[in-house]
Amino acid sequence: MDTDAFQCEAGVLLPSRLWLYTNYDCNLSCTYCVAESHPRAERRAIPLATFQQLIAEADEAGFTEFFLTGGEPFILPDIHERIASAIERRPTTVLTNAIVISGQRLERLLPLRDSRLTLQVSLDGARPELHDAYRGPGVWAKTVDRIRELVSLGFHVAIGATETPANTGHIDELRIFVAALGVAEEDFFVRPLAKRGFSSEGIELGAADIVPELTVSNEGFYWHPLTTGPDLLLTKRLFPLRDALSLLHTQYHAVLRSGGRPRPFK
Repeated sequence: MDTDAFQCEAGVLLPSRLWLYTNYDCNLSCTYCVAESHPRAERRAIPLATFQQLIAEADEAGFTEFFLTGGEPFILPDIHERIASAIERRPTTVLTNAIVISGQRLERLLPLRDSRLTLQVSLDGARPELHDAYRGPGVWAKTVDRIRELVSLGFHVAIGATETPANTGHIDELRIFVAALGVAEEDFFVRPLAKRGFSSEGIELGAADIVPELTVSNEGFYWHPLTTGPDLLLTKRLFPLRDALSLLHTQYHAVLRSGGRPRPFK
C-alpha cells in the first residue's frame, strides 16, 4: 500500500489530498487535455456554497491538502473566495496556466499570498515550440511572463510539466530553465502523458493502475483527478463526504484483493 498517498485515522485509510474540479471551461484549447476543457466547454462549476461545504467536511475528515483544478480555475469570478475558504483550513494548490492571472484577478489574489497557497503552473518546455506544440501558438511566452511576475511578487509557484513526444528529450533543459525562473527544485515535477480526454497518445490507466486520490466535481466523486469520466465515478452524491470516502476505501481494497497493483500517479 502506498503510505505516502494514504494516512491512517481511527483505523481507516484515507487519501491525504482532496481534488476539486472547480469548473471545466478554459481560456486554452490544449490538444491533450484529459478534462476536455476549452473556451466553449460547459462551465459545470461547483457552486460556491457547495464548494465551501465540501472543504469543511474534508477538513473534518482529516484531509491535509486541497487541490483546485479545472478547466482554468481563475476564469471563475468567485475563485478568490474559494481559495480564501480553502487556505483558511488547509494548504491549497491551484492548478493554472497562469495566463489570466493579471489585472484585477492578480490584485484580488495578492492578499491571499501566503505559505498555504501554491500556484501550480503548467509549463512543458524551455522553448516555445516544446510547450506550444500541444497548447497553441504564443502560449509559452505568455505563460513564462506570468510565472516571472508571480515569482517576483512572492507567490509560491510550482511547475508541472507533461512529458510529450515533443519534449521528451528536453526535460533536463526544462529543469534548468525552471530553476532560472526562481522556482525551487522540489516544486518542479514531470507527469507522463495519459491517453484520456482529447489525448490520442500516452499511457492508458484505469482504477486498477492508480492509487486513488478522492476527487470531486459538481457531478459527483471520482477515483482520481486523472479524469472525471464515468469509469472512475464513485458516486453522484456529494454529501456527506465521508460516504464517498468510505466507498473509495472499500473499492480500493477490492482492487487490491483482485490482484490489482495500483501505483501513485501525479
